[in-house]
Amino acid sequence: MPRPLRTYSISKIYHIILKGIDDQDIFYSNQDKNFFLKQLSITKKKFNYQIYSYCLMDNHVHMVIRIENELLSKAMQSISVRYAHYFNQKYKRVGPFLQNRFKSKKVEDLRYFLEVCRYVHRNPENVGMSKTEDYEWSSFKEYIGKEKIIDKKTLLHYFNNNIDEFIKYTIDDTLNNVNDFAEYEIIEKLTDEQLSNIIAKKIGIDEEEDVAIFFKNRTKKEIKKDLLCLKNIRGTNLTQISRVIRIGRSRIEKIWNEET
Repeated sequence: MPRPLRTYSISKIYHIILKGIDDQDIFYSNQDKNFFLKQLSITKKKFNYQIYSYCLMDNHVHMVIRIENELLSKAMQSISVRYAHYFNQKYKRVGPFLQNRFKSKKVEDLRYFLEVCRYVHRNPENVGMSKTEDYEWSSFKEYIGKEKIIDKKTLLHYFNNNIDEFIKYTIDDTLNNVNDFAEYEIIEKLTDEQLSNIIAKKIGIDEEEDVAIFFKNRTKKEIKKDLLCLKNIRGTNLTQISRVIRIGRSRIEKIWNEET
């Protein structure tokens, strides 16, 4: 089935999410994040777009930008290709590691614009990683300090250019609707041991039995039934499941896709 065509925003403003395949990390170090921001700055100039907010997490990136509709895909592709080339060369790997199709959400009214920027800035706090004001890799630092790659006058305009009002709005915990604007919710990753325990409970494996050995002694029909029970476990991905139960990733993926 062909994937749906991307729809474009009347305002030309978008909430963009770039993420790793199977939720794998796309940043291993601060150097990686600095390189990504440099590429963001380069493509911003090349494709003439504005950045209103951004946040770099370990396995995904949030951005709110304004760009000409016809340049949206080209700009995101340019960033992805530049960063993938750097990442693969640095870590001596091959193949894609970013999802081919970035996610974009149209931002077409003021309330949504304000709240989605707030959500982007609060992303580290929402997942328990860091307080919003302490996180080094979001544009919140640029708003309260030196402007580097963002265009902050647009967002600050709606706070009468009062930075204190902007800060209060962003970090105020009483404004609970910020999570309504989450387009990609990251949850705490499971350890292999935690995942193994969850798998055991889902399938009914004895606590003393190793899950990998359990699967080794199952029939093909039983394995297929078991694997379908593991499809929607939160906090993991296909690669980790494959590693824990010692069944090939491609085999699991094939069974999951057959039932889609």
